[in-house]
Amino acid sequence: MIVIIIGANRGIGAALANQLQTENQHTLIRTSRAFGSLKQTDTLNWTIHCDVTKEASIDAMKKQLEDQFPNLDWVINCAGILHTDQYMPEKSLDQITTHQMTQNFMTNAVGHLLVIKALQRLITVGTQALVCSVSARIGSIEDNHLGGWYAYRMSKAALNMGIKTTAIEWARLFPQVKFLLIHPGTTDTDLSAPFQNRLPTGQLQAATRTAKLLIKQLKSNQNHTSKHPLFIDYNGADIDW
Repeated sequence: MIVIIIGANRGIGAALANQLQTENQHTLIRTSRAFGSLKQTDTLNWTIHCDVTKEASIDAMKKQLEDQFPNLDWVINCAGILHTDQYMPEKSLDQITTHQMTQNFMTNAVGHLLVIKALQRLITVGTQALVCSVSARIGSIEDNHLGGWYAYRMSKAALNMGIKTTAIEWARLFPQVKFLLIHPGTTDTDLSAPFQNRLPTGQLQAATRTAKLLIKQLKSNQNHTSKHPLFIDYNGADIDW
């Protein structure tokens, strides 16, 4: 099985890649802005540069992958942004900025769709494939009871809508491809670090545990029968859209 993990240099993406690598049965392609051109690191492992906010970077990745691989069985997109050195999640409408909104939407939503668009031939040429984006419960419109975090909430909701729209289109064209949106839970990564001291005891998961839970859901749901994507959490429970 050939697996590509978008955003695999740190956080949940790195944990997923490391966990799959221990199984020693997958050709594993890791992408990151930190990597260069396509490089084979050992028999089953590859790295390649990809910046999901830049269409030229995605297209360059596509060309290199198409030259090397016949298809992709799993596409797992972990690219995501919540805060940077310049900003934190907004607590009120007064704090929203064009820059923060644009950066969140490009990374958390638009970039995911551009990757699928670019890799379409590799995804659809086989008899079965799974496309998974790491989403978030906070992207659920129905589940929004607290407000705040405008850019992150809105971009994750946009991701969910984009993946659902693609799944409906591909159900007619490429019914062998299944889509999954998954909430990983609050995981001990750079993304959650500024907010961890507010969490109830036991809510924070180690990245290794999150990776094992997510892989379990990927394997359990790779052949689901819905024409729509599943929107689930790390334990397989459905999340309201």
